[in-house]
Amino acid sequence: MDADFRIETERLVLRPYREEDLEDLHAMFSDPEHMRWYPAPFDRDGTQAWIERTFERYRDDGFGLWIVEDGATGAFLGTVGPTIQLVDDVGHVEIGWHVRPGRKGEGIAPEAAVAARDWAFENLDVDHVISLVRPENTGSNRVAQKLEMHVDRVPDRSCYLGSRRRGRNTVTEPSSPRSRAYA
Repeated sequence: MDADFRIETERLVLRPYREEDLEDLHAMFSDPEHMRWYPAPFDRDGTQAWIERTFERYRDDGFGLWIVEDGATGAFLGTVGPTIQLVDDVGHVEIGWHVRPGRKGEGIAPEAAVAARDWAFENLDVDHVISLVRPENTGSNRVAQKLEMHVDRVPDRSCYLGSRRRGRNTVTEPSSPRSRAYA
């Protein structure tokens, strides 16, 4: 992924990860409340591994999660972007997001995720995107709905799907969830 890549929204800047993002990402990923939808918060090595996987996705897929910054101040707000996720052994482009503790509820996730979704439809050869969200994660469920996605329930995840054509969303029926949720 080109280091100069940027997406700007009304309030946000989305850009590729950099090594120097470790401290901000670790503060978010080590927070027990923020990571309650994951098996456990990340230690420093886990956060570094997350960054390395993102760099691998940039290299192998040509895209991956991006850092979300405040457009006015440059402050770290979270992460968002498209990644390839397997559902029933089929790769789908997922739009995932994290908003750092203390900044949730400000509309950051929907604004960033809409930009990521629109980028995916404009730049990737896909006719739909997904978001995999735990049913009890009400905040991320609301974000997926704001993306005009519709849900297909699976045992421990909601698989939201949205088509390229607004208002004409498609739903598949995956029989098993993925192992991690990004929401």
